[in-house]
Amino acid sequence: MKFVRLENWATGLVIERPSMQILDVAANLGALRLQDAAAAEGIVQVLGDSGTASWSPMIEAWDQVRDHFNRMIEAAESESGAFVSQLIDKVKLRAPLPSASVRIFALGGNDAEHVRNIVKAITGEEFPADKFRQEKRDGIPPWGFQVMPDTVIGSGALVVPPSGVQKFDYEGEVGIVLGMGGRDLKAGQVKFWGYTAWNDFSIREARFGIGPQIHRGGLNWALEKNFDGGNACGPWMVVDEDRDISRLRVQTRVNGKTMQDWSTKDLIYGIDETAALISHYVTLKPGDVFASGTGPGTAAESGRDGNRWLKPGDRVEIEVDGGGILSNVVGNW
Repeated sequence: MKFVRLENWATGLVIERPSMQILDVAANLGALRLQDAAAAEGIVQVLGDSGTASWSPMIEAWDQVRDHFNRMIEAAESESGAFVSQLIDKVKLRAPLPSASVRIFALGGNDAEHVRNIVKAITGEEFPADKFRQEKRDGIPPWGFQVMPDTVIGSGALVVPPSGVQKFDYEGEVGIVLGMGGRDLKAGQVKFWGYTAWNDFSIREARFGIGPQIHRGGLNWALEKNFDGGNACGPWMVVDEDRDISRLRVQTRVNGKTMQDWSTKDLIYGIDETAALISHYVTLKPGDVFASGTGPGTAAESGRDGNRWLKPGDRVEIEVDGGGILSNVVGNW
């Protein structure tokens, strides 16, 4: 099953027969009631009449409501005349986030080869990749930052960094949604609901000691990540497709050229482990989002004077197994 957010935050479903189209859930409740009144009422109970509500109640009750959404998809595919849908390339999509105010926890430095390459590019020091895996074995926890949800754009949106940026980077990742919440969780207790392709666009010059200073002190605002359009995800959220999120292939292409090709099996810290750590301090909620961290092949790894830095007009695509292609064009700045 694949969920999308439409431009007005309405919830949509992807129907794949006879062609890939978007079904506005709320707009088709009337047609579903004629087929299955109980399914239509079950959807209203978790999404409201408009379909613009937070997905958290739906996620929390997923075992009870999944069949209602499957029923809508089946009815739309078999009784297409009664349902209204649009071709996916005719629909403007938002980021498929559970809500406009969802909490987003992003991992940093979570692939050993990527970190090794970054350290060498910035400092010139050479370390074996296993050094960074050893840190985990030594009990050092994962690190990361929070993402402001209103900076996240959807597939097809233009991304424009702040003026003056000199080194603009891409990071192909996976955005993963919690299917449950809780406090003081163990990694084995963490359950996931869905995932989507994610691009953590990044401003890098401060890392290379050029440009204005952005941060100081032991904690910072993470402004090199939290700028308007600084993250993108989509085109849809994959749910219930029996895929192992710990073994998803992630590919990044810039103007059709592959820059990254890695798997979530290479991550140092699992999302479940990271969620468990955070739950020791704050109560997690169904619908919380975790961005995985990226693999090797970013522009920063080519060095300050490398040839991978993004420029106006570049098209960046992130493809994750089953997650479609997240596509964004870099605008002028």
